Amino acid sequence: MSASSPTYSVPALEKGLDILEALAASPAPLSLAELARDLNRGSAEIFRMLVCLERRSYLRREPVSGKYMPTLRLFELAHAHSPLKTLLDVAREPMKRVTAELGESCHLSVIERGKLLVIAREDSPESVRLSIEVGSRFEPKKTASGRLLLSSEPDSVTARDETIEGVDDAVLRIGSPGGAVHAALAVSWLRSRKGAKKPANVLAALKSAAKNIHESLGI
Repeated sequence: MSASSPTYSVPALEKGLDILEALAASPAPLSLAELARDLNRGSAEIFRMLVCLERRSYLRREPVSGKYMPTLRLFELAHAHSPLKTLLDVAREPMKRVTAELGESCHLSVIERGKLLVIAREDSPESVRLSIEVGSRFEPKKTASGRLLLSSEPDSVTARDETIEGVDDAVLRIGSPGGAVHAALAVSWLRSRKGAKKPANVLAALKSAAKNIHESLGI
């Protein structure tokens, strides 16, 4: 939550979310009494919430024990809106700010079917610029973006591009390995170009953009 976010209290909603999170974290279904104990709440306090969640198909009860367990409803809601589309939507403005600040092009990539796939780009406003086409595919291990996505650490790298002669890259991870969103935000620039930015400056701009993207995604 950002410093400017409101802190309004919504007890009923928080109670419902506590129940869903407790059931999702439990390896087995839970009874009303077990939920009340785990959440440190009275049984009467959460009973009506359980009835509501069951009626809305977020929970179901085992036929024999009567214990509660989550359904696939939350999974269905999460996948009703593509994480990739959401990422593209929220990354657009931060990427524009990166190119405006650095005067260099910026692109976003993911690993897809064993290849590094460029899914978005924002071109430099300069008349002479390096641009990588959306839809381009590369061997992941031969690119800085690909190597970053294939590893668990670190979260950012700078390197010489092995697929394009005379190009340097600075790359920052968006999301996390195994998460719904896992992408590489990168700036590539011509090494011999006069006034080319230092890697530290590029990474600073990328970190600012990544922070904005993560906040918009809620991760």
